[in-house]
Amino acid sequence: MSKKRKESSCINAAGVTHIGQVRQTNQDSHASRAGIHVLADGMGGHQGGEVASLEATSTILETGKIDSVADIVKSVSKANQAIIKRANKDETLSGMGTTVCVLTEISGNDGGKKIGIANVGDSRIYRLGGSELTQVTLDHSLVADLVRAGELTQEEASRHPQRNILTRALGIEHDLVIDTWELTPVAGDRYLLCSDGLFNEIDDEKIAEILMKDEELENIAQNLVDDALKAGGHDNITALVVSVTEETKLENENWVLNEMVPYPAVKTLLNPSIDQEIRNFDWKPIAICLSTLLLIVSVFTAIGLYARNGWFVGEYNGGVAIYKGRPQGVLWFEPTVERKTQISILDLSKETRQIVVDSILMDSFEEAERFVNEIRN
Repeated sequence: MSKKRKESSCINAAGVTHIGQVRQTNQDSHASRAGIHVLADGMGGHQGGEVASLEATSTILETGKIDSVADIVKSVSKANQAIIKRANKDETLSGMGTTVCVLTEISGNDGGKKIGIANVGDSRIYRLGGSELTQVTLDHSLVADLVRAGELTQEEASRHPQRNILTRALGIEHDLVIDTWELTPVAGDRYLLCSDGLFNEIDDEKIAEILMKDEELENIAQNLVDDALKAGGHDNITALVVSVTEETKLENENWVLNEMVPYPAVKTLLNPSIDQEIRNFDWKPIAICLSTLLLIVSVFTAIGLYARNGWFVGEYNGGVAIYKGRPQGVLWFEPTVERKTQISILDLSKETRQIVVDSILMDSFEEAERFVNEIRN
């Protein structure tokens, strides 16, 4: 277990991470420096997840001064490229990735102090204002997309067998889409950056209760992790608690969601007659079309994720290779060769050769590697 604490002029923070009750390694990472607070939850075989999460946090913190939402996006994009580059250089890290969420002080468009937030994946940032807890970020996961499309309820999503499948993560593709928010700091507000090992174990009501219970941020972070451990601790658990110590006073203070755009959207002032026409316009057909489009995209996303969710050992040009995906493919989603070996099909026994030709399914890349080593020996 590790603890870190960092103070800045506007926000204080304290974090705690724990390996949990089941995992053999801790692939979570969190860090704070100069008002920048980062949390990442890695994924990947061997030590890939741990490497990816550390690469993300260190790269973002080393980017330099972050003074706008656009700067946050640049730092996260830089971390994404760093992870991809490192995985390409080291075969054992192939396929590694990580979630990331960032909270930092920035200068807003009006010149005032703001809180900038960005996230990729299903690690979350919550905001506690008074006694009301709100999830600021949106989960980038298969079940979250299905919930937003109306195909799953929150309760069904919480126990769905594919709830850990991400639709976005650092280290997977070069053109990464990053969600961003710009919020007005309010003295006394608390924010929680956490990995899924926390919110999958304790519900929002319990999280809010713990965030309000203590004044010491270290105690709050520790209590959150302890409760998640008592609830099962099935994954790595990390909590990074941030408290706003200064308030920027603005008229009609509010916090605004600015998803995937670096600056707040501004509503154009219209004359009354045009404004009335907009209010009277029938938006139902457009809403139906958009809902249908979202449903189609969700279905195709689900099919693609299913097609890529699996490993098998099979034949490749007369040799043996490890594939990612389904042996026969799904629709137009074909399996990809993740590792070629020097083993020839002709060197195998008749029984083993047939198993490889028929493609033998594996639960993970590590299991596939063990099988390859066994037939090599």
